[in-house]
Amino acid sequence: MRGWIMLAALLIGGAVTAAAPAYKTNSLTLLQPEQVLRERIGSVEVMAAYIKSLQAAAGAVSAQENSGAPSSGYFVVAVRPGGKSKVWFDFKPALPAPTQERFRAALEAVRPFEPKGGVVVFAMNTSLWGGAPAQDKPLPPQWDQAAQSVGKPVEVGDLVDRIWPAR
Repeated sequence: MRGWIMLAALLIGGAVTAAAPAYKTNSLTLLQPEQVLRERIGSVEVMAAYIKSLQAAAGAVSAQENSGAPSSGYFVVAVRPGGKSKVWFDFKPALPAPTQERFRAALEAVRPFEPKGGVVVFAMNTSLWGGAPAQDKPLPPQWDQAAQSVGKPVEVGDLVDRIWPAR
């Protein structure tokens, strides 16, 4: 548990000093059980460095989109072994498609840490251009559709495997 508290402290501290005015990380939500994350992540510091790089990439995009309307929500990130990552969006109001694609390209270009034994999934509660922090849980539209098609509760890692199959 101590490692996860350190992760949160590293990220929130970095967000206050390094974030561009158009971008702010409000919190981080770990979407899998602690035991799964311990086995797959290994070093909290390595994951924290990856998340800080994601924050920098998102800050650069949001600064370029300086006329963006206030929005808040989540960048939901999955990292697989083999240097693969995928990002989904859950923002209100929704980001325009071209803006989403600029964020997707920048975030997925960041080299991820190397998880062991399976996917790692987390969400960054983010405010863009002055938006208030999101208060609900992260649920990207693609995830909601996939979960509804199953018709029963699905573990996050299994859900990610359904919509982003390992190859």
